[in-house]
Amino acid sequence: MLGLKISEAIKYNEKLKNYIYYDNGKAKINFKDKRALAEYNKAILKALFNLSIEFHPKGLVPAVICRYLFIKKTFDIVKPKTVLEVGTGHSAIIAMLIKKLYNCEVYATEVDKEFLRLAKENIERNNLDIKLIDSKGKIIKGIKELEGKKFDLVISYPPFYSKNSLAKDKEFGGKKIELIGGGRFGEEFSLKLIEESLGRAKYISIMLPKKPEMRREIIKDKLKEVSKDLYIEKIEVGKRERYIFIGKLL
Repeated sequence: MLGLKISEAIKYNEKLKNYIYYDNGKAKINFKDKRALAEYNKAILKALFNLSIEFHPKGLVPAVICRYLFIKKTFDIVKPKTVLEVGTGHSAIIAMLIKKLYNCEVYATEVDKEFLRLAKENIERNNLDIKLIDSKGKIIKGIKELEGKKFDLVISYPPFYSKNSLAKDKEFGGKKIELIGGGRFGEEFSLKLIEESLGRAKYISIMLPKKPEMRREIIKDKLKEVSKDLYIEKIEVGKRERYIFIGKLL
């Protein structure tokens, strides 16, 4: 079973001590406290994967185990040598885990300049050879560094907010960086990603939250249209439930 007891996590990240409380002698942290969650996830990354990562204070704290299982489920089916991650975020966790665990040739894109800076620092801190690219607001098409390149796998945990979502303390650099996705159910980005992967990748793998179900259905239907084979995997980590769609593209 993946995970790390709080009492063990302290050994890998002493900063976590600042957020611990004890209940009947058992060390605990408040997982609703973003700072505590960040320090705990740093400990997991160090303990399980020997990765040292910093998170941006205004970015979402990525759930490490969810992302690891996303990669593992994908690589159980796909055996890629070249991988493109679209939207690596401030942590670059998915790109780094793929490089660390599978030693693929990895390209990773990100749109936000500050997130790019921190992702670059994380990659360099861990001495990993990952080609990090400023997408300049594009997905795959129109990115100069990707022109003429084809990949065995395009992987993404895509933005999934609907066009009507409201920002809640998500402003950074004058942009609502977390509230992209588009469409009625937040499906627009994923649909564009699928379209732009055609002819550029052998496989595509996308991870989505449980809700709303309609978003998952729209994206699944699109993948059925453009895939020879479609694999659907479900993962559960704590209260988190995620669905992974892996399509072998036509």
